Amino acid sequence: MEEIIGQGDKVLVKMNVKGSHQGMFFGTAPTGNCIDVILYRQYRLAEGKIAEHRGWIDMVTMWHQIRGN
Repeated sequence: MEEIIGQGDKVLVKMNVKGSHQGMFFGTAPTGNCIDVILYRQYRLAEGKIAEHRGWIDMVTMWHQIRGN
């Protein structure tokens, strides 16, 4: 996790995801290429529990890294 921001009943988390492409991913065979992308998660809390969750990831950057472009 790189950053956590909370306001009211919402929390936004910015994460850095690192790894290597070792398995099939949306029809693309494993390349072994390294990936390093930003992921955001937004949570809405209600009664001390997660009531909603949304996530966004930089797929364009990830595809370029997987394919070696």
